[in-house]
Amino acid sequence: MAFALVRIDDRLIHGQVAVAWGAHLSPDRIVLVNDEVAATEWKRGLYSETDAMGAAVSVLSIDEFACGAAEGRWEDERIIVIVESPADLLSLLEKGVEIPKANVGGMHYHAGKQELLSYVYVDGDDVAAMRKIVRSGTALLARDVPQSQTIDLARVVLSVKFD
Repeated sequence: MAFALVRIDDRLIHGQVAVAWGAHLSPDRIVLVNDEVAATEWKRGLYSETDAMGAAVSVLSIDEFACGAAEGRWEDERIIVIVESPADLLSLLEKGVEIPKANVGGMHYHAGKQELLSYVYVDGDDVAAMRKIVRSGTALLARDVPQSQTIDLARVVLSVKFD
């Protein structure tokens, strides 16, 4: 299954995703893949009601998405997949979802994180997951908005020393 975009963004669905990436890619559907949101009725409802510039919005757990992808549920749709963290992306890969490349678009500052790029902050767990992702053959490409330059994070992730 080919995806229009698979994106790591800790803000999940927000204006940059719905407006900038939505206008650039014209998806049929945005799929938010997050166990916590999927398990919380009011959060699932809130995100499901997001105005995604005409795209349908689905909120699924990691297992639900992996099963749907294996069944070819979105074969006829152009979809953007949003996960919150490198760990979530790694879980999808470990469940057999084929993702040749992923966009790292928004991992913001929190205590204990260090800056890789102005919009990518990581901690030790993020770096460990990103290394596994890169070693699995999935390209990690940093790009916050469609107009920005794409930065291949493979060398950065494999060489970064986390304090």
